[in-house]
Amino acid sequence: MNLLSDRKALIEASLMATISSFFVISFIYIPFLSLLLILLPVPFLVLATRHGNRYVVYSFFITSVIVGALTGIIYPVFIVLIFGPMTLIMGYFFKRKASAYHVIGVGTLVSILSIFITIQLVDWVAGIYVIDELIQMLQSVIDHQVAALENMSIEAISREEILSYFVIIIPGAFVVQSLLICFLNYYMTAAVLKRLGVEQQELPEFSNFRWPGNIVLGSFIIFTMSFASRFIEGIYAETLLTNITLIFAFVFFLQGIAFISFFIKKTRINKPLRMIILGIIVILSPLLTIVAFMGLVDALFDMRKLKKSGA
Repeated sequence: MNLLSDRKALIEASLMATISSFFVISFIYIPFLSLLLILLPVPFLVLATRHGNRYVVYSFFITSVIVGALTGIIYPVFIVLIFGPMTLIMGYFFKRKASAYHVIGVGTLVSILSIFITIQLVDWVAGIYVIDELIQMLQSVIDHQVAALENMSIEAISREEILSYFVIIIPGAFVVQSLLICFLNYYMTAAVLKRLGVEQQELPEFSNFRWPGNIVLGSFIIFTMSFASRFIEGIYAETLLTNITLIFAFVFFLQGIAFISFFIKKTRINKPLRMIILGIIVILSPLLTIVAFMGLVDALFDMRKLKKSGA
């Protein structure tokens, strides 16, 4: 029986590797699909939940060999370094049916570490400092946008101020990116496992999503400590506060979107139209702060009464 089970797991791992390789190569050669690369861990997380991490390692190895043979060594190395550790740790906790917040939290932490380690390795091996390259790319984009505004006789903020702000929030942006990647991968994996009939503790429907009750207290403590750091010599308190603000704004933005989704759902608007409305809200940047504030209010006062209902 064990031999049959191992054989089935190996076949499934090989199939996952083949499918993943096909998608990675598609994402590489079709630029507008490249954003979907962040969902690469999903098939491996499904595999980890069903058969364990040793088959994930095997499947990752096969994927790297196939992608490397067709595109060169750079892509598979980056995929393994950035997604490998996060996938293994999330898969480990998925297999043990840990709480959603535990899986996402640990996955986010490992993802952040992977990104910074990868940046250091690129600097050490290739002599390319990724942050400098990123700043140059941002400068080019900012110059183009400011020039376009000036051509329309619209007064714009100086290039130096915009670039300075973006440089300050780079660490926070990496954290937000890691949190978003883990959040999306958890939701997608939970959905796939549900379709496959695998019992798994998963996040509730997104309109019922909320962060743990102590998130507000935790954010208040972190903000207070960050503010107090201005009295400690050698710590850039303004930079720290800016990044902390960005991270928690995103955290409460997620809950704000769920809050809006909950009340739109009450109007019995059909699902496609509901998704379009939410998509427009996400895209319209002036609404981001308002949505994040709504998420904070919901976290404070449980406007959807989810604690009472046990959702």
